[in-house]
Amino acid sequence: MGHRQNHKNPIFYLRFLSSSTRKFLRGLKSERSSPAEALYSFLIGSIRADTLSNMDCSSQKLDKSDSIHHMSHPQTRPELPPLPASVDEEPSELYQTVMSHSFYPPLMQRTSWTQSVPFKEQYHHRGPSDSIANNYSLMAQDLKLKDLIKIYQPVTINTSRDKITRGMPSGTKSSSQRNKKMFSSRVSEDPTRTKMACNVSASSRMKKEVNASLTLPGSRPMSPEQQINVMLQQEMEIESKEKTPSALDLERYCYYLTNGIRKDMIAPEEDGVMVRISKLISNKLLTSPSLERLLVTLVGETENDYYSSLMKSIVDYILMDPMERKRLFIESIPRLFPHRVIRAPVPWHSAYRSAHKWNEEHLHTVNPMMLILKELWFTEFRDFRFVRTAELLAGELPLQPDEYWDVICKHCAEARQILLSKWIPTCTQLFVSWKEHWVHFAPKSDYDSSRNIEEYFASVASFMSLQLRELVIKSLEDLVSLFMIHKDGNDFEEPYQEMKFFIPQLIMIKLEVSEPRIVFNPSFDDCWELITNSFLEIIKNSDGIPKVESILFPELKGYNLTLGTVNMNEKRVADFVDQTFEVFQKNQVGPHKYLNVYKKYDDLLDNTAEQSITEFLKENHEIEDFVMKIDSIKKRRNEIASMHITVPLAMFCLDAMILNYDLCERAQNLKDRLIQYQVDVNRNTNSSICKQYSAIADKVSEIPTNTEELVVLIEFLRKSSDVTVFKLRRQLQDAAERLEFLMDYADLPQEDIEVNSTLFLWPDQIEDIFENSRNLLLTKRDQAEMDLIKRRSEFESRLKNYGKELEGFRKHEVMTTEEMKHNVEKLAELSKNLIQAMLEFELINKEEELLEKEKSIFPLLQTLITTKAPYEQLWVMAYEFSTKSEEWMNGPLFSLNAEEITEEIGNMWRTIYKLTKTFADVPAPRRLAENVKLKVEKFKQHLPILSISCNPGMKDRHWKQVTDPACWVALLGHGPVPGALWKTGIITEFRFSENLLRARGSSGPDNPLKEGNIWISEIVGYEVSPTETTCLSNMLDCGFAKYIEKLEPIGAAASKEYSLEKNLEKMKLDWSNMTFSFVKYRDTVSLIQLKTAPLFYGR
Repeated sequence: MGHRQNHKNPIFYLRFLSSSTRKFLRGLKSERSSPAEALYSFLIGSIRADTLSNMDCSSQKLDKSDSIHHMSHPQTRPELPPLPASVDEEPSELYQTVMSHSFYPPLMQRTSWTQSVPFKEQYHHRGPSDSIANNYSLMAQDLKLKDLIKIYQPVTINTSRDKITRGMPSGTKSSSQRNKKMFSSRVSEDPTRTKMACNVSASSRMKKEVNASLTLPGSRPMSPEQQINVMLQQEMEIESKEKTPSALDLERYCYYLTNGIRKDMIAPEEDGVMVRISKLISNKLLTSPSLERLLVTLVGETENDYYSSLMKSIVDYILMDPMERKRLFIESIPRLFPHRVIRAPVPWHSAYRSAHKWNEEHLHTVNPMMLILKELWFTEFRDFRFVRTAELLAGELPLQPDEYWDVICKHCAEARQILLSKWIPTCTQLFVSWKEHWVHFAPKSDYDSSRNIEEYFASVASFMSLQLRELVIKSLEDLVSLFMIHKDGNDFEEPYQEMKFFIPQLIMIKLEVSEPRIVFNPSFDDCWELITNSFLEIIKNSDGIPKVESILFPELKGYNLTLGTVNMNEKRVADFVDQTFEVFQKNQVGPHKYLNVYKKYDDLLDNTAEQSITEFLKENHEIEDFVMKIDSIKKRRNEIASMHITVPLAMFCLDAMILNYDLCERAQNLKDRLIQYQVDVNRNTNSSICKQYSAIADKVSEIPTNTEELVVLIEFLRKSSDVTVFKLRRQLQDAAERLEFLMDYADLPQEDIEVNSTLFLWPDQIEDIFENSRNLLLTKRDQAEMDLIKRRSEFESRLKNYGKELEGFRKHEVMTTEEMKHNVEKLAELSKNLIQAMLEFELINKEEELLEKEKSIFPLLQTLITTKAPYEQLWVMAYEFSTKSEEWMNGPLFSLNAEEITEEIGNMWRTIYKLTKTFADVPAPRRLAENVKLKVEKFKQHLPILSISCNPGMKDRHWKQVTDPACWVALLGHGPVPGALWKTGIITEFRFSENLLRARGSSGPDNPLKEGNIWISEIVGYEVSPTETTCLSNMLDCGFAKYIEKLEPIGAAASKEYSLEKNLEKMKLDWSNMTFSFVKYRDTVSLIQLKTAPLFYGR
């Protein structure tokens, strides 16, 4: 009755609605507006009618999974009625939510204990663990942890090594007894658990016995075609059971893929994923500015793909539940592309049994000796390393590179010795003590195979090699860790602060100067080589460790008896080296950056400061400039001296002592150079001043030997006393300032001190010397003036005598050779005297100028020189023509040069022609000149004969042409030689009769020779053949002068032939060493020249 009364209450029906619908209805009830009340009444009425009509029948048919408590709305997908048209306000959020859930029921719960829970889990009210398990398999959706049977596994009890080793030497306790003891201890702990474990063990043993007794048949092998047919059949069966998704299914499926799951319900992608992806991409692409936007886009796509794939997986998994498909109104979803895998048609059971049997006989890793060796290694050598990095860090750091290498080598050698002297002998002794564990592998007789024992010890060697490799790897890791202490690098913000690098450094690097740079000693390449060699030294000392069987069986030979170790070419070693190299690179930044501290001293390194000092010294500077320069250099030197001697920088420590000392020395050298320059300037200047004073004193103290020296000394004395001494006094003032400067900065030697003392005594001494010199020079000047007057008188008398001698040549005209020679000699003597007179005239004028007297003129001297010139030309030319004409007429023709003689005769004629004009008013010289002119003109007529006779091109054939009658036709201008004339028909008759040569030619307009007569008696009547003694007079005697016009063509032809002969000889000489090689041109018979220019072609 009470139940029926509740039906009148609208709240009663809310129990049959989902939580979201109930909230919606309560919200409508609380609304006071008429549309909300109308909607609320309508919904409650509909629900009351549906509920009352179906309460008794439908509720009995509902399955537990069909409970309405986990549904968002009824199964028939009813919709809320539309709001009245009069409502202008926007629907409330609750109304919109209900409307959304009416079309698309929720897929995930909005709130949950875990990050996300499917909506269907609302019904089950399970804990997180049960819910998670339910999501893994639909078959396990009804399972709960409290309903599962607890199965207890046997617990292994660890026993100490002492208990084991105490039983090992006796050999009475076997491994089975120890197992029983361990099992009994577990029984005493929990009887219930022990009972269950025993049941399980018994059942498992029984199952093993059954399996051992039954021989299961192997699986039937199937061909690839049969396998693909089976898979296709299974796919067809699945396809027949599933429907093709409709458009509505696809639309709702896509909706849940995109909107069914919020992003915050999915675990975010791990950060390491993008890191691993970025390692697969080149750094050049990752850091390119032009690809930055593309990179951001790709990262976004990766994130979207990640969330999209997880959303699809969750939706597909939830839709595996048919109830969820029904609730979400999705009948079927798209099927995935089938995965088909074909196996080889080989049965596996027999192979498994044979492999199992082989493992029982040959798998030695479970042998007790392996455990014993492992225990020995774990207890004795667990912390053993090739390089004891802890001891290295506890020692004195940093180390010099050679000290570091010595420590590495020492540690590795000691570790190798421990392995050889302790580990290997101990392992050998254990094999001797526990031989019962392995002796059964040995052959029973000499005829049995030793393969089992060899395999056993090979397994032992592999196990010990792994231990040795582990030692090497850990040693390498420790060495890497030693450098990884400084993995952050040594970069620093300037200025450098020493307190930031408090961790002990490893290697000391010296800073040294290698002009013009600061270098590291050793260099970073050498340091890296040293570090790399440290890794290699560990691997090197681990090589060559003998195997145990080589000690147990010394007679073994012929195969590798050393344990395997790490190879230096392995990737793991390369990774260690690369990892260390990254740290090494980070620790190169600081040392290079610290060099910036020395940037301002670059001028000391690249000799710029030295050049600056050189330029400074080239210029003129005051002492104050030198003081400022020296003080600035001194200040820089003090700065360098106060810099860090050792510079800690993480892995490295810089030793700057040598660098600082070198820079200080360079600065000191600059300072010393400036001071030494002033010392040298002081010494040189003071010495120069002293030398000037001394030179002045010596000069004014000299006794002049002539007037010039006298005048020079007087002028020098005046200038020295009036000018030079005042300049020297100003220099003395500068020397005093310089000396004051040097007293502050330099230590002067005794030599410079003496020079300085002498310098300041000179001003008083020089004044006394000047006074004595003035008196002496005045006396000397008076004496020089008296001597000059006497010299002018004597010179004028000599000039008058020269005039009388020249007057005598106006009357000479005799042409004998002796007289001409005598006159030429007298004129030469007179010319010499006049030259000497001219020199003396210049000396007198110079002395007058020195003594500041009026210069003398002496006009007679110039008159004598002008009058003498034509007489000298006349007599000299007359004498030369007289002597040379005789030589030209009677000398051998082969020794004469016709061109030179022609030129000389021409010059003589022009000179004598001028002289006849000059002596027109002087009878005797005029007659002499006219006589010489006639002789020159007469000789000029013989020059053509001389040119032909002296021609070097005149050969015997040319002289024969002069005497051959047949050639006179050509000489007379009638064409070529007779032979050619006959061939051409010009000469038809040619005969001699007595002394007459008669030639007759054919008639015709083109025949230049009709008929002519040539008389030999009128040309040459005998043969002419010049010899070495033939002279010009001989040729004239032959009468060659009459035929000169006829002989000139022969001479011209001879000259041309001579020129051609010389050119041919030169050509032969040039071509004497040339070789011409010819080859055929392709397939033709033509020949071409090889590699020689000019090219010649032949056939």
